[in-house]
Amino acid sequence: MTTPALTTTNNNGLSPAIKTILLAGFLTGLLDATAAMVQAYFWNDVTPDRVWKYVASGGIGKSAFTGGGGIVALGLFFHFLIAFLFTVTFFFLYPVIKPYAPHIIITGILWGIVVWLVMHFVVTPLSSVPPRRPFDFVRALPQIGIHMFCVGLPMALVIHRYYSTRMKRMVHPGF
Repeated sequence: MTTPALTTTNNNGLSPAIKTILLAGFLTGLLDATAAMVQAYFWNDVTPDRVWKYVASGGIGKSAFTGGGGIVALGLFFHFLIAFLFTVTFFFLYPVIKPYAPHIIITGILWGIVVWLVMHFVVTPLSSVPPRRPFDFVRALPQIGIHMFCVGLPMALVIHRYYSTRMKRMVHPGF
């Protein structure tokens, strides 16, 4: 197994690995953000700004709920930071897990479940968000679905494409 070259650049100045991480991170962050706002609005009548204040409260506590646009921006920053941390993690894990997970669709869906588990049982409890209701699997299902299909799957597909293209170029240098 080789580590991807993060510093080799092409004609636009970014390495293909960095471009892949940026694409996967922004894509999954945007899809997850959109799904979170839609789900919060239709299931709980929560406005989008309140969603991002909740996310910001993970870092600054309950005072986030009285803030304005800056707090909303902070929540979005935290959201995309977390999306990129999971993206970079999967980017470097993928070559290791690929031999054991040959079906990228299943791998992506499982990665989405892993992301949800880490967020729900590790990140959120360690943050400063207000206390939540007791765990209810039925209420968790939409969030699990969002993480499977808006986080794990697109992230895996983008990263799989990078590694597949890279392998073709190694086998067929003129590709």
